[in-house]
Amino acid sequence: MLLCTMVIFSMAPRMSTSFWSAKETNILWRRRETEHLDCGRILRNDKEYINNFIGDKRISIVRNIDYMDMSCSSIQNRIIPFNYHLRPLKVGVVFARVVYKDYEFLEKQVQVSYHPQNNFCFFVDSKSDADFKWRIRRLARCLPNVHVLDEELPIDSAGHNMNLAHYKCMERMVKYPNWGYFILMQNHDVIGKTVYEISRIFELLDGANDIDIDKEFGRIEERFDWDLKTLRLFRDESLYTPEFLNKTLRISKGSVQGSLSREAVEWMVKTVNPRVYLDQWNEGVYGVDEQWISTFQANDFLGMPGHFTDKCLNETGNKTDFISRWSKWSWADEIGEKCGSKFVRHGVCIMGIEELPVIAQMPNIMFNKMMPSFDYAIVDCTAELIFNRTFLGQDDHPLEEDYYLNMVNVIYHKHHMESDYELNCTPGYEIWRNRKYPL
Repeated sequence: MLLCTMVIFSMAPRMSTSFWSAKETNILWRRRETEHLDCGRILRNDKEYINNFIGDKRISIVRNIDYMDMSCSSIQNRIIPFNYHLRPLKVGVVFARVVYKDYEFLEKQVQVSYHPQNNFCFFVDSKSDADFKWRIRRLARCLPNVHVLDEELPIDSAGHNMNLAHYKCMERMVKYPNWGYFILMQNHDVIGKTVYEISRIFELLDGANDIDIDKEFGRIEERFDWDLKTLRLFRDESLYTPEFLNKTLRISKGSVQGSLSREAVEWMVKTVNPRVYLDQWNEGVYGVDEQWISTFQANDFLGMPGHFTDKCLNETGNKTDFISRWSKWSWADEIGEKCGSKFVRHGVCIMGIEELPVIAQMPNIMFNKMMPSFDYAIVDCTAELIFNRTFLGQDDHPLEEDYYLNMVNVIYHKHHMESDYELNCTPGYEIWRNRKYPL
């Protein structure tokens, strides 16, 4: 079994600078700062070796992006796997990401999840610097399945305009065929599964959305009404009774990140119009981007394709399975003792190189978050992990397919219309939640 072995190729990189290196031309680009890492030893959780790259010895990225060759030929060489065969996907994916900084990191994320059947939609924070905007738009000009929207909006850590940015990506991407799921992402989310693993996961979900649902607390703007009529939620209200349109949404919250079926996205764009709902939340103060897809997913009477229900949350207090994103929250832990990396930002543990074994074994599609200025070794080793699984046959942690099949929301989606169906709110995610962390 291969374990992230470091294979050095003799071909020189086609770059105009010595800051980057490649294991093979146009395949696995590695930073000079990280090319000496033995990611296999880190994946095996070799504590003695890992200790060489933590604390004040972490490898952060050197700010020399000005020398990065941005010609289309060089961008394509870094991303498209010309020398390896990519098999067709059963389920193509849209990766919709709201971005504002760290172009090189984002290009790496396109590389690890690149496939001709996948699409990448970027919405840029209007406050981003000019160089970043130029690079991300250059990326779109060089790859036909990368889309950067012309419109820009100011986006902040309180969540203002985040949902609207994602919605605009939905409006754009419903025009394109050959994808089955839509993943909502933020700038520093890191892909932790191969294109084949992601495709297989969505095949197993079979139309069910994967959305985090939690209780909303104290953020609902009471000055606004939240009934369907006031929200003008449905584009053709003549199809619905007055009784239905007078219903009020039960607000819940959850992660911004999530995975929606194509049918759900088309419903969001063609059947409903969430703009009033999003605008009302945008008037709030903090965390105003956490109540959109969670609320629509949990209000089963809306009939969104792939929806779930809030019965588990209201009746048992149980959160259900959620595999789109993994984060380790650490509020009130200012020194990061609950984090593997011992570093916290905005209540979230920032991932370091010691957490590669966590990424490798968890069922989640993406991980939040990694900061290139804090630890770039984890970014490159995660990319190598995915490369080895994709192209070299590495089988270090096979997908536990039965877990995905038996997720509460997946079973609900498959059977909830059956007269004898009984909702079981017990999430299967506990088998991972209870594993020791930090490792």
